[in-house]
Amino acid sequence: MHNRCFNCSNTHFYHIERKKNKQINNLKENIESFIEGGEKAEYSTADSNFARLQNAVAELENLLLLEKSNSESQAKSNADFVADISHQLKTPLAGLRLYCEMEQSSTPTAYTEKELQLIAKMESLVFNLLRLEKIKSDAYTMVFTEHSLDEIIGEIIRNFKPLFPEKEFIINGTAAFRFDKEWMVEAIGNIIKNACEHTGSDGRITVSVSQNESSVTLVIEDNGGGVPKEQLPLLFNRFYRADNAAPESAGIGLAISKAIFEKHHATVTAENGKDGLKITACFPLINANLKM
Repeated sequence: MHNRCFNCSNTHFYHIERKKNKQINNLKENIESFIEGGEKAEYSTADSNFARLQNAVAELENLLLLEKSNSESQAKSNADFVADISHQLKTPLAGLRLYCEMEQSSTPTAYTEKELQLIAKMESLVFNLLRLEKIKSDAYTMVFTEHSLDEIIGEIIRNFKPLFPEKEFIINGTAAFRFDKEWMVEAIGNIIKNACEHTGSDGRITVSVSQNESSVTLVIEDNGGGVPKEQLPLLFNRFYRADNAAPESAGIGLAISKAIFEKHHATVTAENGKDGLKITACFPLINANLKM
């Protein structure tokens, strides 16, 4: 009698645990589906602790989708505003360039060349600002294919060596994942160029990559002494120029890099390392097709 009751209790307990495990696995799969493709978890009408957890997850997913929608709307509004301003600036800048070039051809002065340089800088600034806002608002289509990140970094550094022959470049590690090669080259190139411009004649730029089952980590570190701690959170802001920035810097390159990394679902941080600035980007490995 007692053994029979004991066996019944064990069987009942087993079925309860099996049901809980199945519910947990289903919720886990729902969360993964949401992360990879935006498929939301369903609300439960049951009256249980697990049902409340499932509804909390569903509510959180709804809030995330709403926030994403608001962010995309704001980004598009910003992009439209910048596009309008850029369009308004292009015409007078083109006129200024024409008059300066005519003056340089006929009656050049000591200021003509400087004027043309300033106009070129303004044209570059307008172009890059417009690109930054277009990246944020998904105006560009990114093509994600498998590449070796360290090989791409090697190509970037080979292009920089003739421009900065006195710098030492070091590449550590290997990693491969899906990303847009053209945009990734620009993002990493902006950071390496920034490191080159903020180091001395003995400048050393170390680029390290590593990979595990869930992510790829990219670290770019220089020996330029770093920046004041209070400036670190501002480095990726557009138009921000650190105290030791190059005179020709417009303060937009790092902002573009961060925007490109974020379109690859990466998190980006800046900190002072042992000898200089250290920028880290962590890319999650997502097997499903990315919807950008």
